[in-house]
Amino acid sequence: RFTTQVTCKKLLEEKCTDLNNYNVLEISGGEYWRENLLFKNYKSLNYPEFDICLNKTEEKFDLIIADNIWEHLKFPYRATKNIYEMLNENGFFLIIVPFLVRVHEVPIDCSRWTKDGLMHFLFENGFKYENIITGSWGNKSCVKSNLRKDDRWSRVGFFSNLKNDEKFPVQVWALAKK
Repeated sequence: RFTTQVTCKKLLEEKCTDLNNYNVLEISGGEYWRENLLFKNYKSLNYPEFDICLNKTEEKFDLIIADNIWEHLKFPYRATKNIYEMLNENGFFLIIVPFLVRVHEVPIDCSRWTKDGLMHFLFENGFKYENIITGSWGNKSCVKSNLRKDDRWSRVGFFSNLKNDEKFPVQVWALAKK
């Protein structure tokens, strides 16, 4: 996850000019984005208390971040349409999702997307193909480490090889501009 976040941070810094003037919303925010980038305003709404599948804010944002939450949504299409409506014109949506990661029911686990699948999913929800950048990160050793038999999350072996192999993505991400 950390390798993906670092890659996406660099992408945001490259594509989102003047991030320190952005109004940002993170769905179920952790600490990484708030602590590693400077924004004008940062707000976090936690799922499922704020059900992005059913609700949207009146407030508009320059950037909305969904870092490893979309796999838990019962209705990700509804949620993404809500995100689209909550973005300012030329606003960005950063979505990071697991791919070759075991099922983790917090409280449920519903979806996985490849890079191509995520691109088509975002297109189907209003974003233009030419405004979507996708990527992935992972490799065999990370997948093996993540799929241990004992049902515990493990970092043992996970970072032994940080070389990306697109045939074994652990995480997939997209940055889409409205």
